[in-house]
Amino acid sequence: GSGRLKLTVLSEDRLQMKWKETEGNINGYKVRVKPMAGDSEQEVMLKTKTPKATVGGLSPTKAYTLQVYVLNGSQEALFAKRKFVIEELKNASQTRNNRRNSGAASGKNLTSLGNSAAEHSGVAEATPPPLNTVLTQPAKDRAEKKRQKGTQPKGSGETIRNQPSVEAGMTEATPTTTKSSQRTPGNPERETLGKENPTKDSLRRGSQFQCDTPAMTDIVLLVDGSWSIGRNNFKLIKEFLSNLISPFSIAQDKIRVGLSQYSSDPRTEWDLSAYSTRDQVLEALRNLRYKGGNTFTGLALTHVLEQNLKPDAGARLEAEKLVILLTDGKSQDDANLAARTLKNLGIEIFAIGVKNADEAELKQVASEPLELTVYNVLDFPLLSSLVGRLTQVLCTRIKEKSNKENTGSTVKDIPVNTGPQLSPTDLKISAVTSKSMHLTWSPPLRPPKKYRIEYYPSKGGITKEVVLDGAVSSLRLSNLTSHTEYLVSVFPIYDTVVGDGLRGVTSTLPLSSPRSLRVSELSHNSIRLSWKAAQGATQYLVLCSAAPDGAEDYTMEVKVTQPEVLLDGLSPSTEYSVAVYAMYGEDASDPASIQETTLALSPPKYLSFSELSHASVRVSWEAASPAVKAHRVTYASSKGSNTGEVEVPGTATSTVLRPLSSLTQYFISVRSTYDEGDSFPITGNVTTLKVPPPRALKVTELSGNSLRLQWEAVAASDVVVYQIKWSTVGGEKPQELSIAGNVATAVLPGLQKNTDYKISIWAYYKDGARSDTVSVQHRTNSRSPPTNLFIDSETPTSLQVHWTPPDGRIQHYKITYNPISDAGAQQTIMASGKSSGVTLQSLLPDRAYKVILSAIHYTGESESMSTTGRTAPVLSKFPSIRGFVPSKTE
Repeated sequence: GSGRLKLTVLSEDRLQMKWKETEGNINGYKVRVKPMAGDSEQEVMLKTKTPKATVGGLSPTKAYTLQVYVLNGSQEALFAKRKFVIEELKNASQTRNNRRNSGAASGKNLTSLGNSAAEHSGVAEATPPPLNTVLTQPAKDRAEKKRQKGTQPKGSGETIRNQPSVEAGMTEATPTTTKSSQRTPGNPERETLGKENPTKDSLRRGSQFQCDTPAMTDIVLLVDGSWSIGRNNFKLIKEFLSNLISPFSIAQDKIRVGLSQYSSDPRTEWDLSAYSTRDQVLEALRNLRYKGGNTFTGLALTHVLEQNLKPDAGARLEAEKLVILLTDGKSQDDANLAARTLKNLGIEIFAIGVKNADEAELKQVASEPLELTVYNVLDFPLLSSLVGRLTQVLCTRIKEKSNKENTGSTVKDIPVNTGPQLSPTDLKISAVTSKSMHLTWSPPLRPPKKYRIEYYPSKGGITKEVVLDGAVSSLRLSNLTSHTEYLVSVFPIYDTVVGDGLRGVTSTLPLSSPRSLRVSELSHNSIRLSWKAAQGATQYLVLCSAAPDGAEDYTMEVKVTQPEVLLDGLSPSTEYSVAVYAMYGEDASDPASIQETTLALSPPKYLSFSELSHASVRVSWEAASPAVKAHRVTYASSKGSNTGEVEVPGTATSTVLRPLSSLTQYFISVRSTYDEGDSFPITGNVTTLKVPPPRALKVTELSGNSLRLQWEAVAASDVVVYQIKWSTVGGEKPQELSIAGNVATAVLPGLQKNTDYKISIWAYYKDGARSDTVSVQHRTNSRSPPTNLFIDSETPTSLQVHWTPPDGRIQHYKITYNPISDAGAQQTIMASGKSSGVTLQSLLPDRAYKVILSAIHYTGESESMSTTGRTAPVLSKFPSIRGFVPSKTE
């Protein structure tokens, strides 16, 4: 149903689509944007885990069909379908916008309409009005304005849905205090982003603002470089970051800027101490290279804490610390825990989301107040609209932090008695696993009231503590981080003093990773992997990703319980990176990884040719895979004048090519067609045969001066005409006759008796070829038939037949007779060549008979003659005579 789709026009050629998330366990969605039939523009296909996507490069005036499929395992089901034209969406949006009262332009209609026409029609407005009509204000102020108007307020960070503006997808943040605008809780006021669209000009205007402060601040830019960003959008990110930091005074004793890029694994691009001027940082940004991979934000935040904010990386103890996170998707690991650790250490986090970012996750990661630290825009070009506001927010926060009195929290000195009688001894750490360890110690001579056990990762992290009763001398620490070194301290607590602490250090075990990862099967669209099982693992998480240049991001996530997996639905000839994690509940081991390239689409095998003729050939092959949908056979003559293509089903293993030209070399190729495209061809060549001549010539003499020539046509359908030539052997002028190609007999007239003739015949074919000539010699003879055939002396049971013998020697005569009323009762008798009559006996009375007579010459049979006679009715009895009595003998 198209009602499930909500379409938002972002620009002339970019469209965002959203749909209601389906219930149940699915693998994601496939989005297909296809031009209407007959359009040569290539269709767009992408996959996404979230119920929204953005497609660019569309024509504003072309008609497209949008289809959204739900992916479940190897199955896909059509979820929603809709046809659209971007220009029509914009026009419809503008029409609805014009119907609204003019108060929308003055900011009266900024609250989300919820059930507006735009929501129901599935079309969000796309034509941006001047930005001075788009008012932004703090979330609390917006809520207050709504209460004053009697409308229901939305929470902070809510997206303005109903304004036809490029700001429509931006999570609003609170404007900061500037020289020209003061904001107090008691006096909320509106501020504008500017009076023009957020173009590169507005970026430049944003960067004209200068933040003059001597405050020492360490800023770490944490940039998502996953495959879903794309190289072109990564350029927009670099441009945004350049404009964001341009207003600040960067120096070793003022503001320092470091940057880490992350995807599957984080990478420090440069430390805080790497550059001491703004120009150096801007140059480093220009040279920043796109990384690519998956989105592991939690791992990246941990990297910032453990690597970027260390003194040896340029972090200063006395400097305030800001982390600016920019991401376009939901993290594939837990980002909240790492963010909470940073925030507990006093590090402020700003979270900027783009496109498919998870706003709930942004709010979890960012520091309070969220209206200042969380930003979210619909697409990468809209990042430019954040520059002016965000630079002022950052500047204000830096100034506020530097102006605060460093009162801190006072640590009260605790009197410590170092006497051995007040301190425990012999700390033992045992039963160490990846998540836990067991502590035991010997109590002091004087039992304490309580024990305080503190433990924390040696590389930095939150210190946790447990308080035990003084009578207990063992403890199991659980929920630890795997593969981490922990410092453990046990302090005895008395009423007035704290005894000496007992300290130890040990490391948790790493989660057992999958081992011996290998590819066991490989095809053009699948990879089967197997590995050795990890002890204790509850399941395995397999991440498969590929990002060929110019293609959409592709990431497949599969969870399995056995140490093998089949990854199918892949693209041929594509390199994939596969990481396999052993899962222990919610925790994952270090991955085992492998890279493999799928095979090319397999071409057919064993090309061969048979049934070769002058005009056709059978081409045979063997299919390489059951996945073949069809085969395409193409052929071209060596001169290029005769070409063609034949498509047959994937189950076929041969086809006949016709019509071809005779005695011509043909180059033939066969490709297999798969769902993913065509294979490389298998090729060969063959030369057709010469056109065949007529065969099995047969000459029959006719009465008078004619002969009948008959032949067998080898390829009658391809013959245009037969040419026949005959002449006497003595060399008289030959005669010629043309016969249509669909005929296989001809009568040759005007021949002489008892003369030797040479008769020749050849054929002309459709391709213009002439066959070889076939000849036969024949001597004409006087095979004249009998003449003057008549019947007399009729009796009820007999008839006498008489004729005049022809010239020449007669071997015998053939007489065939039957009742006219019963052709099936035909009988044949022979009479001596010297006779001129015969009596037909045993006939039926009063019946009409047909009699056929021919002379059998020594050179062949003459033409036949026929007549009819009738037996007499029965009047009297006659003796029955069988056989025949010649009427004349010689």
